[in-house]
Amino acid sequence: MSRPTAKKDPILRAALELFVEKGIEATTTREIALKAGAGEGTMFRHFPSKEKLAWYLYDENLRAFLKKLEEATLKRPTTLLKLQAMTEAAYDLYETDPILCTYLLLTEHTVSRHMPEGYRTPIALLVEVLKDGQLKGQVQAGDTQIQAALLFGAILRVPLFKYYGRIQADLRPMAEEVTEQAFRMVKA
Repeated sequence: MSRPTAKKDPILRAALELFVEKGIEATTTREIALKAGAGEGTMFRHFPSKEKLAWYLYDENLRAFLKKLEEATLKRPTTLLKLQAMTEAAYDLYETDPILCTYLLLTEHTVSRHMPEGYRTPIALLVEVLKDGQLKGQVQAGDTQIQAALLFGAILRVPLFKYYGRIQADLRPMAEEVTEQAFRMVKA
């Protein structure tokens, strides 16, 4: 009698947790399968390699998060409020699923080599928001890629500080203050 095929979700969650805890390179497929309560062969039925699994986790979750960001920014009339909506969404993601948020933040560089040409990211959305802000006179003239790097770094360092234990409080009430402080770097 053959072993029943384990569901994909326990494999995804086990991989996510191990990738954050140990890193993608240091995590073995055996560890993922063991943590998921599945056989290693079962994992390979769903994903041909650990790298494909890491990319799948990143791609699926980043696309879902980007959709939330796009919806949130559509409802906001100013650049500052659009940026605040993005910050609120990021901090809410951290507080509701810190492992997933941390995975997206820490593995961006590792998995980026799998991104196809033209892959849309939250940074692309932020650049669009900044360009629109420049056209409306709400953002100073300048290179929107540099402005996005400054804002992205300032806003997303806060969840990483929480992950590393430097911040203990819930991030969500901080979103407005952090956004206002960060926006000063690019405000017209």
